[in-house]
Amino acid sequence: MFRRRLSHPVLTPRRWLLPLAPVAAGLVALGFGLGRALAPATPRPAASLGDLAPRDAARLVSEAFQTIAAEAAPSVVQVRALQRSRRGGPPRRLQDGSGVVVSADGVVVTNEHVVRGADSLQVILGDGTVHSAAVLGRDPRTDLAVLRVKDVPLRAMPLAETPPTVGELVLAMGNPLGFGHTVTLGVVNGLGRSDLDIAQYEDYIQTDAAINPGNSGGPLVDLRGRAIGITVAMGLESNGDKGLAFAIPARMVRRVVEQIVANGSVQHAWLGTRVRPFFQATNDEVAAGYDGASRIRLREVAAESPAAEGGLAVGDILLHIGARRITDEQSYRNALLEAAPGDQVDITVWRGGKNLTLSLAFVEQPR
Repeated sequence: MFRRRLSHPVLTPRRWLLPLAPVAAGLVALGFGLGRALAPATPRPAASLGDLAPRDAARLVSEAFQTIAAEAAPSVVQVRALQRSRRGGPPRRLQDGSGVVVSADGVVVTNEHVVRGADSLQVILGDGTVHSAAVLGRDPRTDLAVLRVKDVPLRAMPLAETPPTVGELVLAMGNPLGFGHTVTLGVVNGLGRSDLDIAQYEDYIQTDAAINPGNSGGPLVDLRGRAIGITVAMGLESNGDKGLAFAIPARMVRRVVEQIVANGSVQHAWLGTRVRPFFQATNDEVAAGYDGASRIRLREVAAESPAAEGGLAVGDILLHIGARRITDEQSYRNALLEAAPGDQVDITVWRGGKNLTLSLAFVEQPR
């Protein structure tokens, strides 16, 4: 299967991506459209952005972005991975990335590939102070790692409770190219992006907010100052992606952080199934009325597994796992990675000319 090649910002050579196109001309329109969300803290009696001169409206929009960036900045850190010198000298810098503080007691989330291979880690705050950090846990399947910085007061950034909307304005924050705190502006271009060959779990937010090497692990911030995602990769210009960036959604970040803080690892759910893709239904299935979008069927059901006990069978075409619609292998993997051991879920399959909905409970994946 052809997969588009993307770049982890922390691992690419030093180069610039195409920045976001100039937005000055659009700020006036934004000022009239954003209304109360960007209104100044002191209410304007009998006035709104729509009553202002275009230049004044644009200025208020700009000031709103400045406020959001200033409030979020203390929660964004630089993560430096170090490796011991084989000759006994000082440790060498392996790679730099970004991170975001998600708990005031020193919990920081970043990308797993930022800390991969490191013997020690440093977290550099916005004031330039350097602090050692320990890995609480990592999850390569989602490309997330959770660190802890001890005995340092930190300001946490909240994780968004709901997904963003396509077209929503966002800020990408991080420490690209060693320059320190950097903010870029963009919009959410799309949701549910997958098949990018980044990690097992791929359900990414796509944005055109420019990111560069070193941005990995930094937050994608909405206009309420919440992290809607953690930046994970950028498209290669040579591949026609023109600087598009991708972020792990906050709902998955929250799940990984909570499990690692509680258990030191992520407990992945197990169903006991293996699947295989197919290009088209069999003649018998078509004759029986199958015209669904799913191209995934069960090729194996483990004995004494939740799938077997719940009534799933080899040859079933998967349609839904819980609320997630299953269409391909990636949607199947995402459904399993989003589930937790103990979750009770309804699974809908197509079998013998009709849809069947079966209820079963996930268990922890065998080690």
